Amino acid sequence: MNDLIEVLKAKLLHATELIQHIASGRNRRTGRSPNTEHDYLRLGQTLLMRAKTTNGGLIGAVSDTRRPTTFQKRIAALRFTLQSRQLELLDSIVEPVTPELAQKWLCLLDEQIDHIQSVIELKQQGLVGQRARRRSKRVALGGLPPDWREQLCHRGGTGRYSDALLLAALTGCRPSELERGIEVSRVVNAETEQSLIQIVIDGAKVKKSQGQPIRRLRYAEDDDHPLVLMLKEALSQSQQSPMVVQIDHAGNFSVEVRRLAASLWPAHPQPITAYCLRHQWAADGKRIGDAGAVSRGLGHLSDKTQRLYGTASQGRRGHLLQPVSVEAERPVKGASPQSTVVELDDPDPAG
Repeated sequence: MNDLIEVLKAKLLHATELIQHIASGRNRRTGRSPNTEHDYLRLGQTLLMRAKTTNGGLIGAVSDTRRPTTFQKRIAALRFTLQSRQLELLDSIVEPVTPELAQKWLCLLDEQIDHIQSVIELKQQGLVGQRARRRSKRVALGGLPPDWREQLCHRGGTGRYSDALLLAALTGCRPSELERGIEVSRVVNAETEQSLIQIVIDGAKVKKSQGQPIRRLRYAEDDDHPLVLMLKEALSQSQQSPMVVQIDHAGNFSVEVRRLAASLWPAHPQPITAYCLRHQWAADGKRIGDAGAVSRGLGHLSDKTQRLYGTASQGRRGHLLQPVSVEAERPVKGASPQSTVVELDDPDPAG
């Protein structure tokens, strides 16, 4: 029994030393949001499960991509997941140690050591093979009909993601923000008495120096854009006040957008994804000439980032979305000052 415990101690020490090889040189927890950690754990666990059935094990599962950004994200996710597992292992090993428990922990440590060594090898070799050139989703907008968003929302109008599709089209929100839940309500501009539909987004990808924690978009209730009319109908039928639109899994939502688009335009050369709605929303704002609103609406903290999204020429005349106001919690660096926020009355209880 003593020999077994000595072996267990040696493996614990070895695993702890190996962890230092994949740990960051600085404290990466600072500035990393709980949402990022949640995503890392989910991705890391998926990769560890995939490794059991993939040729080459964990190295094969991580290397099965041509995109450097995907490869690096997988490495980061595994580093965080394996460090978390190491802490869990250390916390679980307590006295008294029975032979059965010792054998169980030895198996877990052997698996942990194999995984850490694979990550060390992946970091050393990097991404091998031909790398794919990243193609922006805005390229996929070319060749789509001017009313493609309306068609997409109509096609998915009876499905479980009908409201989520509408909000993605009307706000350019990220699928991960739909996971967090987006609030929709009727409000009144206290100064002009204009009736508005307000959409409040709890931002994703938010850090101390990145992203917008909260942003608000408002559309005039008498806006006759088909997407606004569809949202008004959904709001009127909702039993909630405010109406909260939330999805269970961003990945499933993205798959559904692809499926609906493929059924509408099977010959389109590029896949239409949820991010295409984000690019189209940005293109509308640029066509109107309000780049600052685009940055705020997309949830960016710097005006440089919005340059990667939709171009003004992709804004479709006759189908442009024109919110009355787009507000964000933080000022956008490099953008013109945000317009003054007008006080609003309480939400309409009938909404």
